[in-house]
Amino acid sequence: MLKLLVLFFTTTALLPSSAVKAADGKSLYRSLTCIACHGKEGRGKVRRRDRINKKTGKYKYRKGDPMSGFKDYPKLSCQHAKYLVAQMNDIFSGARKGGKTKAMHGVRDMVLSTAKPGDFEAIADYLSKVRPCGQE
Repeated sequence: MLKLLVLFFTTTALLPSSAVKAADGKSLYRSLTCIACHGKEGRGKVRRRDRINKKTGKYKYRKGDPMSGFKDYPKLSCQHAKYLVAQMNDIFSGARKGGKTKAMHGVRDMVLSTAKPGDFEAIADYLSKVRPCGQE
């Protein structure tokens, strides 16, 4: 039994920290409600199928088009981790004054009260490794 415990702790210590950080980043991305505006895996909120107008026969929207109300929210996947961390810090500190940062005020208090040091880095690490870099 002791050998099994020693083996367990030595092998878990050998796991790459970036793999653990990315797994944590994925769960944090979902639990801190980032997914609500930035979409699954940070690829943006996009239409999943085509819709054709029955009267005219023309496309109302196409698969991959941004959902109404979400086209101004940035796609976060495949961005550099340092850039994402800098943007998150600027948004939550109030230093960033553009774009849709007013929408962030609704979740700001919740995120700041629940996020721990290193959470932004874990989310950024996860988003920087999402592949492929296209839409959902």
